[in-house]
Amino acid sequence: MFVTLAKYNDLRRILDGESRRRQEAEDKVDRQTAAILRLQSLVEHHRDEHPDSPVPVQPATGDARLVQQLALSERARKALDEQILTLHWTNVVLERELAAAHEQLAALQTAPGVAS
Repeated sequence: MFVTLAKYNDLRRILDGESRRRQEAEDKVDRQTAAILRLQSLVEHHRDEHPDSPVPVQPATGDARLVQQLALSERARKALDEQILTLHWTNVVLERELAAAHEQLAALQTAPGVAS
């Protein structure tokens, strides 16, 4: 397939531009990946018990431990309260559906012409 020189030059210019944009995008992804890896290592370094710590961090004791345990138990209690509320309302709905089904069954059993 033959194309004119002008068309070829236009296509070549478009291709060069797209290639340049793709290379810039790949370079940007590489820079972001490097930054992410650098930040991950920095976060790992600053954790409470990082391996290069001269003295290992001791777990909380006494009142501090009690405060941590109380906070954890309060969070667990709140989560359980949310679950029990959902379960309670589900139970109420199911009880209403069951009562309606019992009423329908009773109505069908007492209806004339229905054999028991």
